[in-house]
Amino acid sequence: MGSNTHMRGCRGKRRSTGRRRLAFVIGLVVLLVGGFGTPDASAQIKRGKRFETAGDCRKCHEASEFPGRHKHEPFSKGECASCHKPHGLVGALRLKETGAALCATCHDPEELGLSAAFVHDPAASGDCLSCHDPHASDSRNLLTGSVEETCFQCHSRPAFELEHKHKPLEDGCFSCHVAHGGEHQGLLARAAPGLCLECHDPSKSDFSTAHWGYPVQDAQCSLCHSPHTSAREKLLTASIHSPILDGDCETCHESPDHAQPFLPISKDPGSVCLDCHDEPAAGTHSPVADGACLDCHNPHGSRQEVLLRQPATLLCIECHDDVVDELNKASRHPVAQQDCSACHDAHGLTDDKLIAGPMNTICLDCHHDVKAELDNETVHFPFEDGDCLDCHVPHGSDHAGLTVTARSTLCAECHEESDEWLRQKSVHTPAKIGKCNECHTPHSSVLPSLLREDRNALCTHCHEDLVKAAGQTVLHSPFDEKACDTCHVPHASDHAGLLVQRQSDVCLTCHEDVPTESPASLSSHGPVVDGACTACHLPHAGTIAGLLPEAAHRVCLNCHQDIQDRLENGVAHSPAEDGDCLDCHQPHHSEFPSLLTESVPGQCLSCHDGEEDEFLESHLGRTGVGMDCRKCHDPHASMSEGLLQPITHDPFAENACDACHPSEDDRSGGGR
Repeated sequence: MGSNTHMRGCRGKRRSTGRRRLAFVIGLVVLLVGGFGTPDASAQIKRGKRFETAGDCRKCHEASEFPGRHKHEPFSKGECASCHKPHGLVGALRLKETGAALCATCHDPEELGLSAAFVHDPAASGDCLSCHDPHASDSRNLLTGSVEETCFQCHSRPAFELEHKHKPLEDGCFSCHVAHGGEHQGLLARAAPGLCLECHDPSKSDFSTAHWGYPVQDAQCSLCHSPHTSAREKLLTASIHSPILDGDCETCHESPDHAQPFLPISKDPGSVCLDCHDEPAAGTHSPVADGACLDCHNPHGSRQEVLLRQPATLLCIECHDDVVDELNKASRHPVAQQDCSACHDAHGLTDDKLIAGPMNTICLDCHHDVKAELDNETVHFPFEDGDCLDCHVPHGSDHAGLTVTARSTLCAECHEESDEWLRQKSVHTPAKIGKCNECHTPHSSVLPSLLREDRNALCTHCHEDLVKAAGQTVLHSPFDEKACDTCHVPHASDHAGLLVQRQSDVCLTCHEDVPTESPASLSSHGPVVDGACTACHLPHAGTIAGLLPEAAHRVCLNCHQDIQDRLENGVAHSPAEDGDCLDCHQPHHSEFPSLLTESVPGQCLSCHDGEEDEFLESHLGRTGVGMDCRKCHDPHASMSEGLLQPITHDPFAENACDACHPSEDDRSGGGR
C-alpha cells in the first residue's frame, strides 16, 4: 500500500541542530505534496547508511497524527517496518512492496475472493487505498469513510436516492454484496433469486397475490424490480410492460395453473407482440420487420424507457458498429453519444435512415438559437432552403462543427471564387487556412455577406495592435473612420497587403495633389515612380505629420546612406545637418533636378546673400547670379571647409580663380 496518506499531518519534532531539522521538514513537505498514486516500493535513491539505520518511527511520526478508532494491526503495534523501509533523515516513502502486493503479504488474495469469477474493479487493479486507509480509520475494515460514502466515490449517488428504497439498503451495501470478489454477477453474496428469497417468502399469500399467482420464486426478480431504489412503488423498474401492471400476464404467457406457466402462448414472440401492437409498415427497421422485438426490448421491465434492454445508444451500436468509429472522431454530436432515439425512430423506414421526422425540424428542435436565426436579414441559402446535412454530418466528424469536410473545402463547393483567391499574391489568413467563420456566420446574420459584425469593425478583432498602438496622434483618415475597405479587400488580392489595387493607385484615389508625374517634371522621387508610398509613409497611424515613420531626415537617410556617411565624417551643410531636407527638396516631384524646390543658384541665394562683402570676396566679386554653385560646392557635406567638392582644379584649390576667370573689377576696367 502506498500513498501520501501514509504521512498526512506528519510534522517533524525539533531536532538538536537547525540544519537537520530543516532537512527533515523539507523531506516531509515533499512527501505530503507527492500525490495519491501508488508509489514504487523500491526507493528511488541510493542505498546507504542514512537509509539503513533502524530507528523508532514514533520519535517523529506520532500516533496522534493518524486518527481513527480502528487501527491497522501493524500500526497499532508500532511495527512500521512490516510495510515500510526506514528512510532516516531524508523524507522518502519507502515501502517493502508495491500496491496490492504489499497488502497480500498479510491478507490472503484467495480468502478475499480476488480469484473469483467477479472481482471488484479497485481490487482487480490492486488499488486497495481507494477504499481503505493504511493506518487508521473511524470506519470498520479501515474504510476511508462510511460504507455508503466509500461506495459513492465510484457509484452514482442519485440512482440510490429515489423515492422508494429497498429496505436492506438501509443496512448498507454489504447486506447483499461482497466487497472484493465473488462467484455471482454484481458481486452478490448469493445468486438471485435465492438472495431475494432470504427476505421475501414465496409461501405467503401476499407474495402470490402480488405476482398474480405466478410461481416467480425461480424467476429473475430484476426483470421487474430495481434492486436499490425506484421512483415507482414496489421498486418496479422505470418502464414496465402494461400487461404486468394490469395483471394480464396471460396476454403473453400460459395461465398460472398451467404445467409450464411461463411458456409463451406462441413460439413466435413477434406474433404475440402484434396481438397488441400495430403491424409494421413495409421497409421498416429490420428487427421490427422480422418480428425480432426481443432483440431490443425486455418483455417485462427495464431501467430504460420503452422497455429497452439497455441504454438506446449502447443497444443500437450492437448492430450499427460503424457509428462507433464516427463517435470517436474529433467533433462528436453530443446527442448521438447519449440517445439515438432523439433523432431516429426505431420503428421507422430504412429508406429514411429511420429519421423521426423532417431532418431540419429535428435539428432545430434542439438548436433553438439557430432556429431563431431564420428571422435575420441575411440567411445562408443552404440553411434557408437546403438540408442541414448538406453541410453537417449527424454523428461525428474530423472537422469542427460536425462539418462534412474542412470549412475551406465545404465553402468552396458553392463559392468557387475561393479557389481563385488562393492563387493570388496576397491572401487573407482566415481565407488561406479555411477559417471562413472567423468573419462570417454559417447560418445567418443581420449584416450583408453573413458578416459577424460591420466589416470594418470586424477587422479590429484581429488587427487590434494597430488600433491600440501607444501614442498615435496622426491617423490616416480611412483608418480613423474605420473604413478599412477603402484600401483593402477582404479575401485576396494580386497586390501586397490585400490592397484593392496598386499601392500608388490606392493612395492617389484620395491624394490627387500628388500626381504620378507632371509633364514639366525634371525629377521624380524613386519610391513615387515605383508606387511604393509606404517606403516613406505609414499606412494607418503614427506620431509625425505626414504619417512619416520617423523624422523626415531619418526617412531620407535610410536610402541615402552615402550622404549619411559624409554628414558624420565631414563638414555638414547646415540644412542637412539640421535634418531640414525638405527646405531644399520636394518629397515627390519637382520641375527642377534633384527634386529641388527651385533652381540653382536661386535656391542657394535664398540663404546666402550674394551682395555681402564676404560672399563677393570669395566669388571674384560676383553676386552668384548665373552661377551653378554645385560645380564647386557639395550641397550636403564635404571633407573641406566651404563644402568644396573633393576633386578640384589646381588653380581653384590654390584659390587662384583669377588665373582663369576675370574678376568683376577686371571686367569693368577693361582687364582680361
